[in-house]
Amino acid sequence: MSIHWTPTKKDFEVVASWSLDRNPFSAIDDYSDLKRELRWLNPGHRKCHDNYFLKRLEYMEFIKNYDHYYKTANKPVDRIHWEYLMARKAWYIMPLGWDNFAEGGKIIDIGCGDGDTIQRVIRHVENIWMKRNISDRKLHIVGFDLNSSRIDNASRLVNTVNSNISFEFIKGSVIEGIDFPDKHFDYAISTGVIEIIDQGPPLEKFLGEWCRITRRGIYSEELMDEYPGGVPRRDLAQRLAERGFRTKELYYLFTEPFDLFKMSDPIKLWPILWEQNLYAERF
Repeated sequence: MSIHWTPTKKDFEVVASWSLDRNPFSAIDDYSDLKRELRWLNPGHRKCHDNYFLKRLEYMEFIKNYDHYYKTANKPVDRIHWEYLMARKAWYIMPLGWDNFAEGGKIIDIGCGDGDTIQRVIRHVENIWMKRNISDRKLHIVGFDLNSSRIDNASRLVNTVNSNISFEFIKGSVIEGIDFPDKHFDYAISTGVIEIIDQGPPLEKFLGEWCRITRRGIYSEELMDEYPGGVPRRDLAQRLAERGFRTKELYYLFTEPFDLFKMSDPIKLWPILWEQNLYAERF
């Protein structure tokens, strides 16, 4: 897969101007149900939405066996694109419940992709440990993904300056079976995965395994808009509750700061999408 855009210094500066370093939860206050309707008055959003919809539709028609394609597709990424995407996605992949990760233990990121969320988790924990002068805890993170090239990207790009933080990346499919004991991980993360899993047995298998291997808490980020190849799971909190996890925090948000007249993302990677962030704990 080739990438047809290159972030500039200015692009990084625009994302930095969103001030997520001061308030990583800025997207919560930026969202409202009224804005969700008003975004359709934004000409940039409407144009981007039309292109995004058609690309996803063409993609679904072209890829008859999505699971096979995703497993075998070659998706290399270089550091500059990886760093931009990590900074860009921080607006809507909020560190909800992530302070708990600083207690140490084991975390799994299911569908870890190129490892950018894992990198953000590492930096989040590093910062907490540094501020609180913590040096007696250990954290191990497992990145789990179907795609070999993305596992390679993550292995090459993710890093840590703290010897008490370790990580590894494993290729595999939760739906085909994940070889970890019950409650093996303290926390589990999944971003942008549940929305593309087929309804019925595949989804039930994923949710069952996700909850089975997790002892304490679950973090999820998922798309709420309907697009080809995606199914919003607006009942996710209920489904998790049926499996022993009570939702502690749930927020709706956009994928970028709302603007009625223009796109806040200078590269316009996707429309102003409606998202959900959820953190749930076992009861």
